[in-house]
Amino acid sequence: MRHTGSMSEAKANVTREKFLAGLGGALLLITLLAAYANHFHNSFHFDDAHTIVNNASIRELRNIPLFFRDATTFSALPSNQSYRPLVSTLLAIDYRLGGLQLFWFHASIFALFVALTVLLAFVINRLLDEETISSRNRWIALAAAAWYGLHPANADTVNYMIASSEVISTLGVIASFAVYFAFPRLRRSRLYIVPAAIAILAKPTAAIFAVLFAIYRLLFPDGTIIGRPTGRRALAYFTEILPSFLICGAMLLLVQHMTPSSWVAGAANARNYMITQPYVIFQYFKTFFWPTGLSADYDLNPFTTTNDPRFGAGFAFAVFFIAVAIGTSVFRKTRVIGFGLLWFLITLMTTSLLPLAEVMNDHRTFLPYIGLVIGMAGAVSLLINRAMRFAMSAKIAVTCAVVLLLCANAYATFQRNKVWKTEETLWHDVVLKSPRNGRGLMNYGNTLMARGDYAGALDYYHRAQQLTPQYSVLLINLAIAEDGTKQSAAAEQHFKEALRFAPTSPDSYTYYARYLLSNSRADEARAFLQSALELSPTDVTARDLLARANGQAVNQPTTQTPEFYLGLSLQFYHEERYAESIAASRVALERRPNYAEAWNNIGAAYNKLGNYEKAADAFEEALRLKPDFQLARNNLQYAREMAKSLTK
Repeated sequence: MRHTGSMSEAKANVTREKFLAGLGGALLLITLLAAYANHFHNSFHFDDAHTIVNNASIRELRNIPLFFRDATTFSALPSNQSYRPLVSTLLAIDYRLGGLQLFWFHASIFALFVALTVLLAFVINRLLDEETISSRNRWIALAAAAWYGLHPANADTVNYMIASSEVISTLGVIASFAVYFAFPRLRRSRLYIVPAAIAILAKPTAAIFAVLFAIYRLLFPDGTIIGRPTGRRALAYFTEILPSFLICGAMLLLVQHMTPSSWVAGAANARNYMITQPYVIFQYFKTFFWPTGLSADYDLNPFTTTNDPRFGAGFAFAVFFIAVAIGTSVFRKTRVIGFGLLWFLITLMTTSLLPLAEVMNDHRTFLPYIGLVIGMAGAVSLLINRAMRFAMSAKIAVTCAVVLLLCANAYATFQRNKVWKTEETLWHDVVLKSPRNGRGLMNYGNTLMARGDYAGALDYYHRAQQLTPQYSVLLINLAIAEDGTKQSAAAEQHFKEALRFAPTSPDSYTYYARYLLSNSRADEARAFLQSALELSPTDVTARDLLARANGQAVNQPTTQTPEFYLGLSLQFYHEERYAESIAASRVALERRPNYAEAWNNIGAAYNKLGNYEKAADAFEEALRLKPDFQLARNNLQYAREMAKSLTK
């Protein structure tokens, strides 16, 4: 009878634990939904413009196979065309569900984020059980996952639609750990690597799973091999971790192979970027515990010297942090803490060692912050499961403190969502928190111009110009505002400067063409739009403008000869205005399609721009029309030699 009673009591305890766990999970989901309830109609921002709004590729589901074969489908801007087919696939599905309706894009990202948070609770629970099996671990893990899910710094990633790449890649890493913990029988087949490997197709940072898994197996060795001789134990360890490195490495090679040569990481000076990163890591760490002053676009500039006191502070912090991470990893009681700290540091290396356009960005902490959450959960578990017993009043106080922390984070996230509501709210917040950010000033000026406040827009553009005088996007917007205030000469000058500073950017051509169209210069506009579409065939705006230009050109009389535009192209060429030289040659070809000299001029300008493949195509066309054209033949030979040297 005692045995039966004991069994019944055990079953009742299991049922009670499952019910409480389910209740905790339901509360977590409800809290997440409440915190993000106001974000589902927040607008497109930043890179959403060229990857979603102006990207024709995502408008057809039949393009999904193409996403995996052609990385140029990812963005309408060549410099941003990285290989992320999973992201494009998700965007295409969202577009199919509702066009450019904001809700569907946010709903899909939020669903992935919820799945990530739930899996994170499971993974943290299993990590804590590696040290001490306790029913308390479930609640610690749930609270830790809730802290991560409600952290306001993560709201920047969840609100930023193209940052779904961060959510997918992080989900892949956590899912691999979850599969490893949940299905021990699959470990021999290495199927637990699959989620992380697939997630690399969303963002290459998911490949860091191989390193994280190697550290995990080093700190938490299998009990069956602990007693083996050192040599056999090392062999077993390397045999276990090697497949993840091979598979993730192969996926990285695939991504590198598929990424177009036009893709640009963005940093102007790799050294300056890297010496700034210790200080940036310190800022990220501080933000995790005190998330104030969050900005969508910081005005922190790269350090130019190691004499900067901020470099010293950041370096000292990095050394101290590494020492603590290694120290806590050595001891069995604190190894969960050490694993979390190493996770934070190692995952940040993926952006700290690869020079990017901005030295600091909050969405880069999306994966690293999981490490700090794990570390904090390990510390709390150590305190609760190994320390002295707490009085009921102390337990109540701790519970209230945790609830207060989570509620404060949820409220901060709800408020952060409001910042991302519109372009105006976002960039106004950036200007307030990052007043020396040229891009922030420009984008806030854009919002003023959108509501007709040209004077206010010009004020912000001029302030931005003092900080970033060669920023082509700023020059384009400045020109648009000047055109809107009847300053035509200044507008055209700034459009031309944008072309000179960014001859490989489709926007430099597209917006100048729009200006030309508005001034009844359809032939010139068509030439620039053709250049834009050569650079970005999926640019919806350029396509629409070209159709308009074609219609306008039909009703316009021909006022200049082909020779006039050929001479103009030569003039632009000698003035090193190569984009305009190409456009003028195209206008000459509009008037005389078999004009070999115009094709030669196009090729010569492309040679100067370093686009030797397009240059060779132009010279070949010139020779097709005029086989004895010796200058074109010489130029073609040069273009081919340069193209060949670049591929070596």
